[in-house]
Amino acid sequence: MKRFGILFLFLAVLFLGAQAVLANKSCPDPAELKETLKTLFAKQDFKVASVGPAPVEGLCEVILEAQGGKKLTYVDKNGRYLVVGRIIDIKARKDLTQERVTDLNRLSPAKLKELEELVAFSVGKGPEIFFVTDPDCPHCKRAEKILLPLAKEGKIKVKVILFPLEALHPKAKEKAVAIICDGKGLEALIEGYQGKQCEAGLKKVEKTIATLPKLGIRATPTYIFPDGRVISGVLSAEQLLRMVK
Repeated sequence: MKRFGILFLFLAVLFLGAQAVLANKSCPDPAELKETLKTLFAKQDFKVASVGPAPVEGLCEVILEAQGGKKLTYVDKNGRYLVVGRIIDIKARKDLTQERVTDLNRLSPAKLKELEELVAFSVGKGPEIFFVTDPDCPHCKRAEKILLPLAKEGKIKVKVILFPLEALHPKAKEKAVAIICDGKGLEALIEGYQGKQCEAGLKKVEKTIATLPKLGIRATPTYIFPDGRVISGVLSAEQLLRMVK
């Protein structure tokens, strides 16, 4: 009986090991998948960082590294079909794809430190949020008006980084430089302040324009939270406060 028990245990270990191997092979090999995807993205430089099970059975999650950030897509278990889109948990009302992408693209403490050098001004006190904005971006104006009362009430400290997108807003760079040169704050930014130009302001804005894309930040408005999470788009006051808890 003792020998039978030992044999049974040995077989069980072999079975579990085999299951683990099969589980690992349930998704395409990253190197092989990259060769397949090259036929679709021939002109893009990318790396297949990993391939693993997706939240939905039958799909595999593919993490791509491109343009300084990580993106997400899905394939079937054989790597033949590419599924482009988001996975939404209807019952929980959660965008699982967006949550995963946000988690994958968290900024490290070292990168958060880089952002400190780009701050044009700060307002408020409490949990700190970096806020990337363009002086002429209409969506940014909405976001700024939500942030201002929270900062005044001492619920958050907003560290503003001015990131003019010149291709869309030709005069935004001059406004950003003027705000820094004249030592203006959030209220002046909301009002569309225009003032003098100076070398120090120009250098900071140009450094911002050069640095943010390397950190994967290319859009405004964008928030960076204390834990390194980066979220673009306008967030409500409730969402902002929930993110810093």
